[in-house]
Amino acid sequence: MSHTIYKLFFLTLVLFGLTLIAYSQSIVEQSDTEPDFFGSLLWILLISLVALVVLAAIVYFIYQVVQQWRTIHKNSLNLPRILQSVQQVSNDTASRLKKIETTQFSVLSQQEKIESDLEKTNDRINNINSALGDLKTNIETDDEEEQTLIDYQQEAEREIQEAQEQVENLANAYKDGKPIDMVNIENSTPSQNALLILNWIARDIEEWENDLEHSGTANPDLIQTLRYANQAIKDKLKEIRGIEPPLLIPLDMETDVSTDVEYNEIQNKCNAYISRFKGILLGYQLGCTIDEAEYNQFIPQFIKDRLFNGVARFVQSDQLPEQLNQFLQFVGYEVVPIEIGKTIADARMHDIQGSKQTSAEPGTIVEVVLPGLRRAVDGEIVQKPTVIRGE
Repeated sequence: MSHTIYKLFFLTLVLFGLTLIAYSQSIVEQSDTEPDFFGSLLWILLISLVALVVLAAIVYFIYQVVQQWRTIHKNSLNLPRILQSVQQVSNDTASRLKKIETTQFSVLSQQEKIESDLEKTNDRINNINSALGDLKTNIETDDEEEQTLIDYQQEAEREIQEAQEQVENLANAYKDGKPIDMVNIENSTPSQNALLILNWIARDIEEWENDLEHSGTANPDLIQTLRYANQAIKDKLKEIRGIEPPLLIPLDMETDVSTDVEYNEIQNKCNAYISRFKGILLGYQLGCTIDEAEYNQFIPQFIKDRLFNGVARFVQSDQLPEQLNQFLQFVGYEVVPIEIGKTIADARMHDIQGSKQTSAEPGTIVEVVLPGLRRAVDGEIVQKPTVIRGE
C-alpha cells in the first residue's frame, strides 16, 4: 500500500514538472506573438489542477505518515501490557510444566506400585496354579487307583472268560478227532502206545499242512492231499474215542480283585483249570482201547496209501520231503532205488507201464511214474514202482 502511494506521488510530481515545462515553453513561444487569452487561461487551470493534485498527494502522504506514527505510538503504549501478558503466559507455562513433572512423578510412582502389585499377583497366581496342579495330581492319582481297581476286575473277568473258551475249544477239538498232547507217558500199554502214535501222526501231518500253506509256494494239490490224509487220521481217532468229551468243569471265581497278588491268583487258578481239563482229556484218551491187529494193519497202509502215494505223485522220486521219509522210516519202509538209464526194468520188481525210445540203453528204466516201496530190513517189495522202459 505504501509503495503504491509513493509511486502515485512520484507520478504526480513528474506530471507537475512536465506541465511546468510545457507552460514555460508556451510562454516563450507567445513572447514573439500576441498573447492568447484563452490559451493562457487553459494553462493556468491545468497548472492549478496539477497543483491541487500535488497538494492532495502531499496531504495524503502526510496523513499516512501521521497514521503510521499514531499506530507505532499506540503499539509502544501497548508494549508493556503485551510483555506483561507474555510474562504471564510464561509463568503459566512454567507452572503447568511443574504440574506435569509432578504428575509424571506421581504416574511413575503409581506405575512402580502397579508393577509391584502385579509381581505379587503373579506370585499368588503361581502359588494357586501349583496348588491346583497338586490337587489335579491327587485327583488323577485317585482316578488311576480307581481305574486300576476297575482294570484288575476287567482283566480277571477276561482271564476267566478266555480260560473257559480254551477249555471249550479243547473239548470240541477232542470231539472232532484232533490230536492232543500225549507226552511223558511211562509204562504205557500196547493199546496206549498205539494211541500215542496215532496222535503223533495226526499232529505232524497237521503241522506239515500248515507249513506248506504258509509258504505260499507249495503245490495246491499236494496241500489237498495232506488235508485228506489229516482228515482220515482224525476220523480214525474219532472212531477210537467213540464217546463225547467230558462235561465242562464250571469255573466260578470272585472277580472283585484290587491287587497284583489277587489278580495273579486268578491267573494261576485259570491256568490250573485248563491244565486239569487237559489231564482229563488225556485220561479219556488213554482209557480208550484199540485192536492191536487192526492198528498194525492200519498204520502201514495209511502211510503207504494216503501219504506216500499221494505225495509222491507231485514230487520227484529223488526229492521226497523229509517229513514223508520220517513216516516211512517209522514203519520200516524205504523207496525202491532206481537209477535212470542204468537200472534194468524187471517185471518181478517193477510195474512196467510202457516203453519209449530214448538215447538210453534199451531195456533200462527211463522214467519213474510212481516210486515203489520195500522193507528196509529184508528188501521185500511192498509196492512195485511204476516205470517206463526204454527201447
